[in-house]
Amino acid sequence: MAIDRRSALAGIGVAASMAWSSSVGAQAADPAAQTAASAQTAQPAQTASSAQTAQVAPAAHAVDEVRVHGNAADNLERASGSGSRVSETELRRAQPQSAGEMLRRVPGLVVRQEDPMGLRLNLGVRGLSPTRGRLVLVEEDGVPVVVSPYGEPELYYSTPVERIQNIDVIKGHEVLLYGPQTVGGVVQFHTWTPPTREEWNVEGTWGERGFAKALARYGNTAAGGDVRYVVQAFRKQGDGFRNMPFEVTDVMGKVVFATGPNGEATLKLVAYDELSHTTYVGLTEPMYQNDPRQDTVAPHDRFGIRRYEASLRHEQRFGDRTKLDTHVFAYTMNMGLRQQDFDRGNVSGTTYERILGPQGIPGAGLYFRTTSQIRDRNYNVVGVEPKLEHRLFTGPIAHKFIVGGRAMFDSARRRGFAASSPNADTGDLLTDDTTNILGFSAYAEDRIAFRDDVLVTPGFRVEHAISRRYSKRTYEEGAVRDVSLEGSSTATGLMPGIGMIVGKPHFNVFGGLHSGYSPPRISQSITPTGQDVGLSAERSTNWELGARVRPHPWARLEVSGFLTSFDNQLISNNTLSGSAAEFKNGGRTRHLGAELTALMQLGRGLRLPVDVDLAAQYTLSRSTFVGGRYDGNFVPYAPRHLVTATLDVDHARSGLGAQATFTHVGSQFADETNTVEADISGRAGEIPSYNVVDLGARYRHAKTGLSAILTVKNAFDDVYLSGRLPNGIFTSGFRQVFVTLKWSGP
Repeated sequence: MAIDRRSALAGIGVAASMAWSSSVGAQAADPAAQTAASAQTAQPAQTASSAQTAQVAPAAHAVDEVRVHGNAADNLERASGSGSRVSETELRRAQPQSAGEMLRRVPGLVVRQEDPMGLRLNLGVRGLSPTRGRLVLVEEDGVPVVVSPYGEPELYYSTPVERIQNIDVIKGHEVLLYGPQTVGGVVQFHTWTPPTREEWNVEGTWGERGFAKALARYGNTAAGGDVRYVVQAFRKQGDGFRNMPFEVTDVMGKVVFATGPNGEATLKLVAYDELSHTTYVGLTEPMYQNDPRQDTVAPHDRFGIRRYEASLRHEQRFGDRTKLDTHVFAYTMNMGLRQQDFDRGNVSGTTYERILGPQGIPGAGLYFRTTSQIRDRNYNVVGVEPKLEHRLFTGPIAHKFIVGGRAMFDSARRRGFAASSPNADTGDLLTDDTTNILGFSAYAEDRIAFRDDVLVTPGFRVEHAISRRYSKRTYEEGAVRDVSLEGSSTATGLMPGIGMIVGKPHFNVFGGLHSGYSPPRISQSITPTGQDVGLSAERSTNWELGARVRPHPWARLEVSGFLTSFDNQLISNNTLSGSAAEFKNGGRTRHLGAELTALMQLGRGLRLPVDVDLAAQYTLSRSTFVGGRYDGNFVPYAPRHLVTATLDVDHARSGLGAQATFTHVGSQFADETNTVEADISGRAGEIPSYNVVDLGARYRHAKTGLSAILTVKNAFDDVYLSGRLPNGIFTSGFRQVFVTLKWSGP
């Protein structure tokens, strides 16, 4: 019997969704029904939330669309590139203290802990440097999370995990639909969706080291159901590890309303305020060996962030085949950073407030002066993105064509002050410059179904940015100088790609090829004193090949191999060279590896009266320099082995549940020369492998909606060396116990 090629896209999508999702979509829509089927970790086959699902009326000439991710794109199960979803149920059961904790459960991703509660997200993908996540696009409901998308795409701020309902991670050629800065992939944080009925959640959490959190969320409908809304606010604070206190206040509101019979708009407002004693100064090697648990060496250092965001998204349908999605957003952010001045040796004639570590040995101690440096930065970003989706047919071949563009205005003012005391809030102005960047992007993709088991997706993205920098004051060779300098530059990059998936619901093979491009940004190429360090653009070629198999309804497996080749990769500068630049040109690199995800619903498979879900992820990555003086050496901060395993047990009838998660991060190097023996300053040397175990137990009384949750993070209290950046040894792995009481309904 002949196959109707017009239903090819629907055939792949519907069948794959049925086979891979295991009814998770229905459970995600109803929290009360979220049981074992949705309790899997970083699933490559999870489904999107109801707010992301597009329903198309059946028609003989229409291509049905079910369970999609992003903005009505194909969902991750039938994507021709690898992707993972962290579901709402996983987040609820894990009770994470940061988004980074959940991203560790995604294959290919490594998270470097920097501050006590993961307020700063250092995220690497497939051997790329995790420092500030600079090669990964992180979005919150389609809005860039970085402080400055084109000028300074670093994650000094990250979406608090309390605001997140689920997470998508995209690593294949489909990153071409997003931007800018997608060399490593795309991470999408989806915040709480306004419900279709009244819902509320009130909770309080208490933990060691003075931790306390209060959260309230309420959602409902109005105007006969035509308007849906959700409001959430929380406050958390604590003393932090190593006596690094923090406090965070966050408020979010979101409303969805109809704009006609075929249109809907979503308005979102967010306010975030943070004050934390994060520092860039770590321990020296003798200090670490003497006591890795000692308090912060820079208690006067401070990080302050205040961010306001507004966005409006409108979706308009024109019949069954065409949809226009328009997104307008703006955010402003102020970041203030105070750092006490210090030396690594006794400078004659200098007065020191305090001296830590061994004295008389160059580099072994830290000599803190009575002065400090203050960096004050203001960022303003405005963007608009229209995206059109249209289904069409060329004879028997079905197409889903996506075309769109982005325009963003990205402005940043950076000022540096010299303060006369460690606790000063202001000082003498040293540097003052402003950068304005106008960025444009255009992209297109055609998802072509040649038959019901073959889907080919060619696409491309082009980026163009116009930058202007204005300098009013500079600090050079120890002298302040008022100036009136202006400069401009442009950068253009073209990124083509293609992907393909072949197979049936129980087994399919996928692959893809795409180009990556990332120009050097202002924050990397210009030092705080205004010096140009001559960084080059990063260009890469990215290959991927994988397969998905589902031997049983309760078991699934995904394996993929990847190869990423850079003609030049920027690497972190460990400061031993004496340069003030944060990055430097590393030359050609090659990232070769494989990822494995295995998911099993053992309770379902063994027909047990309790849900027992096991998820495991493994990543093997060999990231090396190719040619040049570092030929064959490993790229810094690129561990070769990453392992995560999660066992979750849930008894729906009694409301009892428990979870255990094991994470292993392999050894890695801190510099391009692959120094093994630790430098006395702590800035170079091998970073040993480490393991982390998280435990949790929970109880929910269904009739009253009351819950009690106990979580133990880093259960074995095994403190480890997490990094040597930016300036010395940073430790993590401190055990932290939390107790949460929650009331939710109806």
